[in-house]
Amino acid sequence: MKEYLYNYTDFKAKVDTKKQIHHSALIKPADQYGAFQRLIFRIYGLAKNNHHIIIFETSLLLSVISPDQTQKAYQKLVQKYAKPLGSTEGRWQ
Repeated sequence: MKEYLYNYTDFKAKVDTKKQIHHSALIKPADQYGAFQRLIFRIYGLAKNNHHIIIFETSLLLSVISPDQTQKAYQKLVQKYAKPLGSTEGRWQ
């Protein structure tokens, strides 16, 4: 089972920080014309009870910009959410 959480505080309360935590992101078009894209950022971890994977998800709406600007937006999310948990790039599935 996978549980998605959209509140970072709730995620931190439920995740087992003694186990590996991973993060990743993906980009999806946000409109039919390609003027906007959505950067979806996820952090994956195991619940403290080890019965399921929990996923924190947040997203940013970006206008179509350069890959460098998209990378900077991703790095800001990593610094804000993933690094305090000791997360590495990857995911649980």
